[in-house]
Amino acid sequence: MSKICALQLPTLPMSDARLDFYFRICADKGVKLVALGEYVLNSFFKELETMPMGMIKAQSEQKKQSISTLAKKYDLTVVAPVVSVRAGKPVKFLAKFSPAQNKFCEQKILMPYAHWNEAKFYANEASGGEILTFNCDKLKVGVVSGFEAHFDACWQALASKKVDLVVVPTASTFETHARWEELLKMRAFTHNVYVLRVNRIGAYKQKGANGEQWSFYGDSFLINPFGEICERLGANEEMMIVEPNKKELSSARNLWGFNALGAKFSG
Repeated sequence: MSKICALQLPTLPMSDARLDFYFRICADKGVKLVALGEYVLNSFFKELETMPMGMIKAQSEQKKQSISTLAKKYDLTVVAPVVSVRAGKPVKFLAKFSPAQNKFCEQKILMPYAHWNEAKFYANEASGGEILTFNCDKLKVGVVSGFEAHFDACWQALASKKVDLVVVPTASTFETHARWEELLKMRAFTHNVYVLRVNRIGAYKQKGANGEQWSFYGDSFLINPFGEICERLGANEEMMIVEPNKKELSSARNLWGFNALGAKFSG
């Protein structure tokens, strides 16, 4: 079985020390895959909105180089959202770093809301491109952003790739614990896959004397293919090592057969 680690962290400083510490533990424990939350490699979105583009680029390039180096040092595969700058404009990616290859896929669907308008800020392509999937040990892994996890089309794309585990990096706030739990339990059950939700921690305070504070509450968890939460973290900086089980995947799929039955609607 493959060991996977969810690292529940705030935005990281420029130093590599904290990641080096956790990655060394992961390597010692036989972990193959490490997952980070949203806006851990980069500053939070509302901070990026007011940051000079040169500073965003410098932060991103330094973090990508650090993760790539550490992945090789500890023989790990690492998945995380990362912001890059292309032709002077920011682009949001889901990234996989491994000793052999780094892979970047643009996020397909971006938040369009007045208080959190990623669609306006980022210069992601309007359509096209592939969903991020890869093999890790004996598992087929897919990665979607927290916002994308709301959309049927993303889960259909993952099902077409026959993934076993879906990693969902998030930056969830505003006391949305129950909503996320129900959404992802349903997706894990109806697709008979493991879902690893990795949420960030920390806080963002809006500017002004009466600025609201947005608290990112953690609560990272693993859901099994029967739609049950089997491991979860609290609200602090923590790590969680889990072992998805291929026998449990087969058992859920043989019992329910949702993907095979759902194929009758295609075409």
